[in-house]
Amino acid sequence: MKFRVLRVLFFVGFILFAPRVWSQNPQVNPASVDVNQMSDEQIKKMLAEMEKRGLGVEEAIALARAKGATQQQIDQMRRRIEALKWSSRGDSTLMKGIEEEELLNKEEEFSQKAEFELEEEEEELNVFGFQFFNTENLSFAPNVNVPVSDNYALGNGDEVVINVYGASQQTYTLQVERNGMIQIPDLGPVHVGGLPFKEVVSRIQKRLVSIYNGMQGEHPNTFAEVSLGQLKGINVNVIGEVYVPGTYTLPATASAFNALYLAGGPNSTGSFRRIDVIRDGVIYRSIDVYSYLIDGITDDNVQLRDMDVVLVRPYGLRVSVGGEFKRQGVYEAKEGEKVSDLIRYAGGFAEKAYTHRVDLYRNNSRTLSFKDVVADDFDRVVLQSGDSLVAGVIADRFDNRVSVEGAVYRPGDYELNDGGLLSDLLDRAEGVKEEAFLERGVITRKKKDMSMETISFSVKDVLAGKADVELQREDRVQISSIFEMREARTVEVFGEVQFQGTYAFSEHMLLKDLIFQAGGFKENADVSGIEVARRLSYDEASQLGSQLLHTYQFSVDRDLKLADEDANFELMPFDHVYIRQAPGFRPQGTVMLEGEVKYAGVYGITRKQERLSEVIKRAGWVTPEAYVRGASLRRKVELSEAEYEARVELAKRDTTLDEEDVKKIDYTVVGIQLDEILQQPGGDKDIFVEDGDQILIPSRMQTVKVSGAVLSPVALTCRKGLRLKNYIYQSGGFADDAKKSKTYVLYANGTTSATKGVLFWRKYPRIEPGCEIIVPAKPEVDKAAAATRWMAFASTLASLITAVAVATR
Repeated sequence: MKFRVLRVLFFVGFILFAPRVWSQNPQVNPASVDVNQMSDEQIKKMLAEMEKRGLGVEEAIALARAKGATQQQIDQMRRRIEALKWSSRGDSTLMKGIEEEELLNKEEEFSQKAEFELEEEEEELNVFGFQFFNTENLSFAPNVNVPVSDNYALGNGDEVVINVYGASQQTYTLQVERNGMIQIPDLGPVHVGGLPFKEVVSRIQKRLVSIYNGMQGEHPNTFAEVSLGQLKGINVNVIGEVYVPGTYTLPATASAFNALYLAGGPNSTGSFRRIDVIRDGVIYRSIDVYSYLIDGITDDNVQLRDMDVVLVRPYGLRVSVGGEFKRQGVYEAKEGEKVSDLIRYAGGFAEKAYTHRVDLYRNNSRTLSFKDVVADDFDRVVLQSGDSLVAGVIADRFDNRVSVEGAVYRPGDYELNDGGLLSDLLDRAEGVKEEAFLERGVITRKKKDMSMETISFSVKDVLAGKADVELQREDRVQISSIFEMREARTVEVFGEVQFQGTYAFSEHMLLKDLIFQAGGFKENADVSGIEVARRLSYDEASQLGSQLLHTYQFSVDRDLKLADEDANFELMPFDHVYIRQAPGFRPQGTVMLEGEVKYAGVYGITRKQERLSEVIKRAGWVTPEAYVRGASLRRKVELSEAEYEARVELAKRDTTLDEEDVKKIDYTVVGIQLDEILQQPGGDKDIFVEDGDQILIPSRMQTVKVSGAVLSPVALTCRKGLRLKNYIYQSGGFADDAKKSKTYVLYANGTTSATKGVLFWRKYPRIEPGCEIIVPAKPEVDKAAAATRWMAFASTLASLITAVAVATR
């Protein structure tokens, strides 16, 4: 498995020397870059980035040298930088003219890290501490802006700044020479090489007294401040079990973690618990990375010195933890560490862990062994390499839980105390409710073999103190209510009330009470014949008989007053009350008149058998422009439940249809001859109108439409004397697949007339203005199937003839 092991930050040096080359090839060797080919603009951008990150030229060059830059390239770069600074004198900033947006883009480019990808075992990712030096979010790039400590030892190339102020003022910027000396003008050499910074400050101040008399005495008037300027880079060797061992040039303020970060940290066999910093041939400090990772202690992250060696040794012991620990994985242990130490490294037990014992699997070099480690031995059992520690899960059971359900005020789970009684549990549940069924309660109990048993008790006796039951863990107490012990008692009302339906029954419920709850009577209710249907009693139903119900008739006025003899009639559970419609009531019906009438619009139906001619008469008769023979009537038809469901299903399958547009009401066309109706009102053809009828009387029509199996379906001008075939010919004639004998005419009033055959002659329907001639097409015939049928018929016929011939011999 490939993964990212190390990201080295090349934000200075020769990544900056050739940003274009690097963007094309991240594996470019800095030693191959030609410094003389770099533009002044590139040098300026490099210096701006160095200034932004607080790096001096010497520190940047030291880092470049560590990455493989040659001395010749470094000298060339130094000359380019000095020449650029000289040519830029008088300018307030070296970066004048560089766009701010370009700087922001370069900052992201300079912060890119080179990635080294190695093939490793997947287990390596689980080693605790491995990601510490290989994470994108935690960087140990050297920080050159932190002040040096008092113990920092000065070396060749370090810059010492002496600021004299007070009565005398002078500033010295001196560099430590190879012999460890600095040359103070008018004073001579002062040895500072290898000395701690604190001692250097004291030595310089003592020497300055000889040329600045104002620094002496109890009341000096001259003072001196010693600080460090540019520091030399230090060379550190990182060796041992690291991913990228080698010599690294770092800033003087670099720490051990900085060097380890650049080297990629310990590899698959490297130790996180013993990393030695060797100084002057002896071990100066042994670093335990776990101290930082577990406790956040940074005491071991010592500041490095020139020629220090960071040695990562092979790991000693590795053990793994699994199960219910907060941090699972592989951990490194030191000699003598115990199970308790490993539990601490793993963050402790998880929430559902069984903490009284852990499972220890041990490698005995030949075989495996298993050991139970109880909690008292966590501090005694010493870890060995290859150990595996597993924490189990607590058992899914309760030792002291009981529950109560049903008709109590506080149902739920309760703690079971030693010797806990049922009466105590009911008291803690704040007692039973008023509707509790007191004759019997049930305790469901788990036996020792986990089978179930039922224990019944009298709730009334327990509450009275006459009996009690000692509870056991996981007992479940069930107390029912009287309503749960019987069928739900209801009454129902049907018919002409505001809200018919089912209502809860209550004792002493009167008929008028139920009607009141149902919102009272509708206007069309017949209050003189209210009927109550009552089912047979238990005693009556226990005997065989033909009677099914008892019925009662009542008369109630609209003020919900019963007659005197019926006033005390009480309803019983499951009674059905029927309020019927008044015999003379009919819902108001309407008819819609459209088209060529004097007063088009909606008209109410005044009586049961009102005829079509009467409605037209009320509308002021037809207008002179009306085409009476083309009048049509659309009548409302209510779909059956099956038809409605079929249309809904069709709308679900057909995306062009909307389910919301599917109505339970449809319309059908009723063929009428309005011209004959108006000539003979009240005749057989003068039909009765119905609620929802829509009558359309069109204006005069002048066209005839030809459609179906003709060569050119078209609408033609209707002319007197032309027959059906004339219109067919004007539309191009019959098509090849036309079924001529089935040609029919659809008239404007909704009626149709079909072609009739007389011997070899056909009698076509008459043509009127506004009609449509429809020529149906012949159904498609599968010729292959037809041929197969004829062949089968011929074969059968041949077999039959053969059989007859044989039989007649």
